[in-house]
Amino acid sequence: MALQKILLVHLYSNGDCLYATALARQIKHDFPGCHLTWAVASFCRKTIANNPYVDEIMEIKTVAKDDIKAYLRFRKEIAQRKSAGEWDQVFISQILAGNEANYDGCIRSAIFRSYDRPVTVPVTPSLRLYPEEMEKVKQFAAEQQLSTYKQVILFEFAPQSGQSKITRELAMEIAEELVAQPGVAVILSSAFKINHANPAIIDGSELSFRETAGCTHYCTLLLGCSSGITWMSTSDAAKRLPMVQILNPWTRWVNPISRDFERFGISTEGLIELVDFDKEKVVACVQEAMDNFHTAKSRYHQAIPLHFRTSRNIVYNLLCYLNFPAILQHVKINRQVYGNNLSFFYEVAMGFIVFPFWLIGNTFKKKIRPRLSK
Repeated sequence: MALQKILLVHLYSNGDCLYATALARQIKHDFPGCHLTWAVASFCRKTIANNPYVDEIMEIKTVAKDDIKAYLRFRKEIAQRKSAGEWDQVFISQILAGNEANYDGCIRSAIFRSYDRPVTVPVTPSLRLYPEEMEKVKQFAAEQQLSTYKQVILFEFAPQSGQSKITRELAMEIAEELVAQPGVAVILSSAFKINHANPAIIDGSELSFRETAGCTHYCTLLLGCSSGITWMSTSDAAKRLPMVQILNPWTRWVNPISRDFERFGISTEGLIELVDFDKEKVVACVQEAMDNFHTAKSRYHQAIPLHFRTSRNIVYNLLCYLNFPAILQHVKINRQVYGNNLSFFYEVAMGFIVFPFWLIGNTFKKKIRPRLSK
């Protein structure tokens, strides 16, 4: 039997690509001996580098994040190349265009739905560090004297996912309050360089996204916001940390950790989520979590409100391309998950109602306003 050539398309983001590593593993399971190529955006290539289930990486530089026109052109090109025999199978798991229909309040399940077979392999994200990356983390830990602290908090404070409204200023204030307690250090993990007079407030920007996975082995708690660092900390390259998540439950693509863990049978015992918070509440919660996580969870954990606002946007996006079958699929999927939820049907209906108004408004912003400003 000839070697099967398979292409997996998941361009971005870091957290979503980590979810999709389970699909790569599943493909290798379903098609033994196949050659798997992964098409990924340049800015997320490192997330899947050295992955044991990926034979080849196709780096895509022509599709910017959320550039739907460039993405559709790329999909057309992929279809043509498949027809020409370059690949035997193509699986596209990016949550864009028709795949938005797969969303049901959980990003990982939406990604898995793009694959036409059950996902039976472990869903733990696969991340493999290179030896030089592990050595850099070791040096970082030594330079920052992490072993001298009783508690080392990894603080994800600059999410690219929109899952939290936390600002840099608030993050600094929280960190300052936490390190006022003896024996506590905070690693501020982001792409922004942090210079602070207190050596216990540590700049984590010198570590790459991948290297931060290695850094979890020197940490005792994660203060996160359901973005890339959070999901990286659940990968097989990281140490599973108890986590306090500060979230915006009304963001467009809401993806609470509790919902994801419950869907996939992952324990939520080490998870606290805060949606109604201020500096004082976050600090008090983390301080108690460092002392007794179970007590902190019973006192501070907040339920994530269920809403379907994203469905209004999904219906609008699909109507722009007259993709009525995808709208029906979105309704079918969410009925399977939530039953005949009136709030969901309301948002679907609103997607149809607001469509002409949003279309006119967006057309004005993109085409007419630039001409008027000349």
